[in-house]
Amino acid sequence: MNQSIHILLAVSAAVASLGPAPAVASAFTAGTVTAIAPDDALNIRKWPSAGSQVIDAYALNAPISLTGRCKNIVTNISFRVDGWGSAQVKYDTMKRANVWCQVMTNDAQLGWARGKYIWPE
Repeated sequence: MNQSIHILLAVSAAVASLGPAPAVASAFTAGTVTAIAPDDALNIRKWPSAGSQVIDAYALNAPISLTGRCKNIVTNISFRVDGWGSAQVKYDTMKRANVWCQVMTNDAQLGWARGKYIWPE
């Protein structure tokens, strides 16, 4: 038992000497509201549907947080837009017809917005 404690203390000291842990990457991808009229707003809806309840709205050029998950509501195929390709490639995928992307509002609510109105960064 005493030897186990010495080993545990030695391992703890070695880990502590490595310095601070690296920063953890965010689970969200940054985006910007785009392709809407300056006097309009991008509605964030509870579900990926134009008839769903509006839970928030964002102005043109406002920053927005994407979860990375998008869905074509006609084919019911979900896909991810985080971690691959350039912003242009992601946007080309997101702006296809019937694609909605999941976002997190400033009030920490998950919602959905039409992908063609969000420029991923």
